[in-house]
Amino acid sequence: MPRILSLAVLCLPCLGSIASHGEDAVATTGKRRASASAIQWDVRDVNHPLLGPIKFAARRTAVATPVGDEKVVSQVYVSCQKNLGKIAVELSNASESNPAGGMGPRDMPRLVCNSPGPEGESGPVQSELAAKWEVNDLGDTLARGLSASDLRRCTSIDVLQNVALPAGWAYASQRVDMELLPYGKALDAVFKACGATTTVAPVARPPAAAVWKRARTIAKGRTNVRAAASAKSPLVVKLRPGAALLVQRTSTDWWKVKPRGGAGFSGYVRKDRLVFE
Repeated sequence: MPRILSLAVLCLPCLGSIASHGEDAVATTGKRRASASAIQWDVRDVNHPLLGPIKFAARRTAVATPVGDEKVVSQVYVSCQKNLGKIAVELSNASESNPAGGMGPRDMPRLVCNSPGPEGESGPVQSELAAKWEVNDLGDTLARGLSASDLRRCTSIDVLQNVALPAGWAYASQRVDMELLPYGKALDAVFKACGATTTVAPVARPPAAAVWKRARTIAKGRTNVRAAASAKSPLVVKLRPGAALLVQRTSTDWWKVKPRGGAGFSGYVRKDRLVFE
C-alpha cells in the first residue's frame, strides 16, 4: 500500500506551455512507448484512512541504484483519489539495508513531460510540469491535485530525483530517475478511476457461439457423437453416461463437441443429450 501523505491539497500542474499540435500524435507515440516498456505494474484499490477510496499503480519491482557498497531502493506510486477525481504522484526512497528508514530529497523532485516535437523535427519537446511537493517524516515526497487529462499531454514523464544520502555513504546525494507512461495499461486504469476516458483498446471477445462450455452427457444410456449435425451422419464414437465434454453452440440443435483434454475425437451431439455445468 502506498505511503500517501496526509498533506494539504497541492496546486494543479501548469501545462499551458505544452504544444497542442496533435493529441493523436501524443497518443500514438505514448502507446508505442508503453508497449515497448518491460516494466510491470501492480494496480490495486484500497480504502485509505485519510484519503478515502483510491486506486493506485506501483512498479512491481522497485528501482535499485548502486551507491558504493549500498543501494538506494526507490518506488513511485500514481494514485487516483476517487472522491476528488484527482491524481497524486508519490515517491519513496530508502537504503536496501534499511528499507523502513526512508531517505529525503536533497532537492525537490521534477516531473518532465515529453511530447512530440513539431512536424518535421526529430526528438521530443520537454516541458517541466509545475507540481508543488511536500515531504513527510520518512522523506517521502507527494504532489496531489494533478489532472489525468493534463498528464496525458505527455507521451512519457521523466521523474527526476536527487536523494540525500545518510552520513557515511560514499556521496552526499544520488540522482534517481524513473519514468511514467501515461498511455500504459497501469496508469490508464488509474486515470479511468478518476473519470478519464480509457485509451486502451478493449480485448476482443469471441462471439457467444464460438465459446466452448463445459458439459456432460446425460445419465441415461450412451450418447452418439456424429460426424456432422445430423442423425444420419456417420457415427464417430459412443460416449458413456456422464462423460465430460467441451461443447460449442451452433445454429442448430446439434452442438459441436470435443474432449476436455487432448484431441481424441470431435463431432456433434444433440443438445438434449447434454447437461451443462
